[in-house]
Amino acid sequence: MRALVAFVAVPVLLLTGCSSSDGGTPTPVVTATADDTTEPAPEPTDTESTQPEQKQPSISIASLPVGGASVDDLHPNCYSVSLTDTSLPAGVTIELGSATFNPEGIFGADQQSCPDNLPACAGFRWTTDQHDTCYVGVRQLVSSGSTTLQVPGEATCESQSDCDSLLGRSGSQIVLTALPAETPDGG
Repeated sequence: MRALVAFVAVPVLLLTGCSSSDGGTPTPVVTATADDTTEPAPEPTDTESTQPEQKQPSISIASLPVGGASVDDLHPNCYSVSLTDTSLPAGVTIELGSATFNPEGIFGADQQSCPDNLPACAGFRWTTDQHDTCYVGVRQLVSSGSTTLQVPGEATCESQSDCDSLLGRSGSQIVLTALPAETPDGG
């Protein structure tokens, strides 16, 4: 007796990675690919650490190499101040300070002696590319004597050798001489 053996192929559908909570249609699993264009992860909101302060070399110069003269006959006590040695190394900035006098007591600073439209020297900055003229107003204090108008400055440089190159340059060339008739009580 022969038995008839039949093979019936039953297709079996295997779904992996799918599930359904309601027993209905399975939910497919989504996998990211290199072609996805999703938003990048957000940046952290923590404060960035501070970098160490990098100080540039600097020097104080008591008397810069300046020259100048009285602005005009209407403003005889207003002096233009300009850098006489116009070459500053690249990257150098000089911030000018308030005028001083050597010796003291013959003239004093009085910015009201200058027109309002002229920049005062205190706080003025000279750089490699820009060293325009600034102005110092003066007032005579006594009836005789001579003094040198000095404008100090603080130089900030790219390198210490640039700062060192500024030392030893000639100082102020603005010499003021008191006139007897110019003192406040002299008439």
